Amino acid sequence: MRKHWKALAAAGAVIVIIIAAVLVITFRPAERQPEAQESGLEATGKFGFPVSTLRVGEGGTSVAGDGRTIIGYNGTCDSAVQAAANYAPLLRDVNINTWAEQKKTLAEISPQGPWFETATLSGDYLSAAKDLPTPGFDGGWFTRTDVAAGGMYRVASCDEKATAVVQVFAGSLEARTEGKPLGGYETITVELGWDGDWKITDAQVLAADKDFGGRVKDQGPSGPDPHGPTGALAPLTTTWVDSLFTDKSRDGWIEYANATR
Repeated sequence: MRKHWKALAAAGAVIVIIIAAVLVITFRPAERQPEAQESGLEATGKFGFPVSTLRVGEGGTSVAGDGRTIIGYNGTCDSAVQAAANYAPLLRDVNINTWAEQKKTLAEISPQGPWFETATLSGDYLSAAKDLPTPGFDGGWFTRTDVAAGGMYRVASCDEKATAVVQVFAGSLEARTEGKPLGGYETITVELGWDGDWKITDAQVLAADKDFGGRVKDQGPSGPDPHGPTGALAPLTTTWVDSLFTDKSRDGWIEYANATR
C-alpha cells in the first residue's frame, strides 16, 4: 500500500508542475508594444507617415470672440498641436470683409509683436487689393486655408505649460491678379507660449527664415499646384507629396486623424 501511495504522490507532483507551467504560459504579462502604439499612432497613413489620434478642429473647451476659433487648452503637448492647427487659419486666411474681426481674434489669442504683419501677410494682400480680382474670390477671399487638406504636423519642441514650436502643413487657395485662384500647400510654423492657455508668441508662413531661428529642422514642405491656377485646391497625391519633400526632412511629420485624403 505504501508503494502505491508513493507512486500516487509522485504522479500528483508531476501533475501540479504541469498545471503550474500551463498557468505561467497562459497568464504571462503581455509583451511591451512599440512606442508608436503607446502614443496612439498607427503604423502609416496614405503617404507613409504615422497617423495620430489628434484631429483638426478639436481640443480646447471654448471659443474665441469670433465664435469659431477654439481656445481653452489644457497645456499638454497634444493640446499645443491642436491649438497650432486651430490657430493656423487666423495666421493665413485673408478675407477683405472679415479681416477686422480676424485681427481682433488674433489679438485675443496672441500678444502682438513684430512677427504679426509678416506672418499674416495681411499688409501685402490688403494693400494690393486694388490689383486683385474684385472682391477676391467667393465673396472677398484673397487666401483661404484648409488645414485638414494638408493634414500633417511636426512638433519641433514642447515643454508642457511653457513653450512649444509646432509646424502645420496646410492647403491654401490664393487669388491671382489674373485668372482663377491658385491652390497649393505650405508649412505654417507656430511658436506657442503658455499663459493660462496656449498663445501665439511667434509665427512664420513664408520661409524667410528657413529654420525659424534654429527652432526647427527645416522650413517644411511647400509648393503650388503643378497644374497651375484651377480655381480649386487639388487633393494631395503620393507623387506630389514626394516632390514637396524632395529637399526636406520627413522625420517627425505625423498625419492628423481626420486629414483629408
